[in-house]
Amino acid sequence: RRNALLGIAALGGAGSAIAARQLYRWYSRAGRKLTLHLYDHCPFCVRVELVLGRFGIPFERVVYGYGDMKGPVALTGKKVLPVLEGPDVPAPDGMKGLPESLDIIAWTTSTYGLTLPCDTGRADVAAWKKKYDEVRRPLQRPRLIQMPVKDWATDEDIKYVRAKHTKNNPNFYEEAEKNTSEMIEKANALLVEFEELLEGDESLCSWGFSMLDVKILPDLRNMTCVKGIKWPPKVLQYVKSNCEKGNVSLYEGV
Repeated sequence: RRNALLGIAALGGAGSAIAARQLYRWYSRAGRKLTLHLYDHCPFCVRVELVLGRFGIPFERVVYGYGDMKGPVALTGKKVLPVLEGPDVPAPDGMKGLPESLDIIAWTTSTYGLTLPCDTGRADVAAWKKKYDEVRRPLQRPRLIQMPVKDWATDEDIKYVRAKHTKNNPNFYEEAEKNTSEMIEKANALLVEFEELLEGDESLCSWGFSMLDVKILPDLRNMTCVKGIKWPPKVLQYVKSNCEKGNVSLYEGV
């Protein structure tokens, strides 16, 4: 991770590298560590992981069962994750850490002096994402709960998530299974469309990795839980490379 911090100069200049290196040494000498409370599958949690991992910010990863009503609530009073906890991390009144992925990322980039370009608000990416969301949910939800992660370690976790997804449509899982072939075909077509949106080799914008990538990558990463997806080479490299740099594991499709 120290090497990752020293490499920040390539992203944000020598100033960012020096600031990150100084903070890394300070936290290490003081024996202080950030703790990120999360769900493995949660796109908002993965956003934070991608940033912390990419810039080599050391942290402890604490994963919760999705049906755990006590752990996350003890942090903020609500069942919401991610939450970042640690020395000097600003915690709102009554909370033990900082919630909300974008607030966590904003604090991290500011505190560590990192350079992470903002989301440019590209209309073409937003339009693609709207179509992708309609396909990814019926494909990912029935399969994510089959992944061997702590999110789904108990019967209570599975019961909770299934109840959540069937609240508005009691037949959600049955319909999703029935429409699998159609949804996979649509997903494959959308991934071909996405390839055209990549202006850089491994980024949506020509100037490199940005918050736009941070917001899009988690939902693409979760699609790796789906067997039968045909990944265009450039899109697969985009997902694999950025997740590797962020120390975020991919899934094995079922």
